Amino acid sequence: MSETEKKGSPWPWILVPVAAFTLFFVLRECQHRLPPATNTTAPASTVPAFPDTPAPAAEGAAAAAPDTPAPQ
Repeated sequence: MSETEKKGSPWPWILVPVAAFTLFFVLRECQHRLPPATNTTAPASTVPAFPDTPAPAAEGAAAAAPDTPAPQ
């Protein structure tokens, strides 16, 4: 009365762990490591002296309209 159990292929049980470990170590070796910062005293960005004065426009950039509020 009982049905015989079908046995599957053993290849997925072998290939999946091998592929997982291979992918893990390949990706582990490919990661980029950032070099340590050598210049810790970077110059500050240009900030206007008063909030009402507009910041100097970058070269080639169009100047903003004077009635446009500054982004907060």
